[in-house]
Amino acid sequence: GSNVYVKNIDDAVDDGELQEYFSKFGTITSAKLMRDDKGISKGFGFVCFSSPDEANKAVATCH
Repeated sequence: GSNVYVKNIDDAVDDGELQEYFSKFGTITSAKLMRDDKGISKGFGFVCFSSPDEANKAVATCH
């Protein structure tokens, strides 16, 4: 897969919402927000697409 680093994510967003938003660009194999020891979002995460083309489309559109 091809990982895309996503930053400036609102604290209210969860992994499912992150995956749902980016699914319009292609097949998502995983979407994970980074959290601290207390489970609070750090405001960034990673979305893994099944192909580099899908990842590039997401980056080009959301950049």
